[in-house]
Amino acid sequence: MPLQPHTHLILVCCHATFRGGDPDVEASWILQDFQRSNAATGKVGEHHTFMQHIAAGTSILAKDPSALMLFSGGKTQTQVDTTEAESYQHVSSIMNKQQETAPGNSYLAARCGVETNATDSMQNLLFSILRFKQLTRSYPSRVTIITHAFKELRFLELHAPAIKYPANVIRAFGINPPMTLAELRDVQDGERKRGYDPFVSDPYGAGPLLGQKRIARGWNTETTEILSSGLDDEVKRLLQWNGGANGNETFNERLPWERD
Repeated sequence: MPLQPHTHLILVCCHATFRGGDPDVEASWILQDFQRSNAATGKVGEHHTFMQHIAAGTSILAKDPSALMLFSGGKTQTQVDTTEAESYQHVSSIMNKQQETAPGNSYLAARCGVETNATDSMQNLLFSILRFKQLTRSYPSRVTIITHAFKELRFLELHAPAIKYPANVIRAFGINPPMTLAELRDVQDGERKRGYDPFVSDPYGAGPLLGQKRIARGWNTETTEILSSGLDDEVKRLLQWNGGANGNETFNERLPWERD
């Protein structure tokens, strides 16, 4: 199949690190306590959900020759010398080999890449758009985000407006782990308090709370200089933007992906 110009970014957000082995086995992943299985309650390990995210992105990629899929996630663990994104790409290659008789797998692999600096959801979106530009020499004209369903509003209502990405060409495809009603309500409450609300008052994640979270996950502010290479001047300034005087002012310059 001939390559078409890439215009569609499929962003698969990473939530853990695969350490190697069989991705179906929980011990092959570095998981947080809340992501692990619990035999007493019947909770399954969330690594299966991460594999569903990869499969969903691959399915969309297979149907759209103009798409480029990026796994987004920085190095958050000290136990292994790899980023979340690179580990997901490894899982993707294993999953593809298990279906190696399927036509077009090598073609799909050629349209997969990694964004290896993001430490939170805001950075997942912005840095992947910039990585898309580095790889294709143009910004994506539409974006599909693969993440948890309970995070969809965070991307669509907060992150996309903060970077002024057009609302009619950005979509979120959310897949949650299996949850009971009580677990779902607890997760949604936690997302509102610890995920959504902090970005309402600090859209660019530069304040004390979200900024410290980034540092704890390995963020180095000097990385901004590396990310700025070859970008438009206004996009470089967006990378430096911290929300203005009160921390929640929208960036006030026109960006290349904006539409009239």
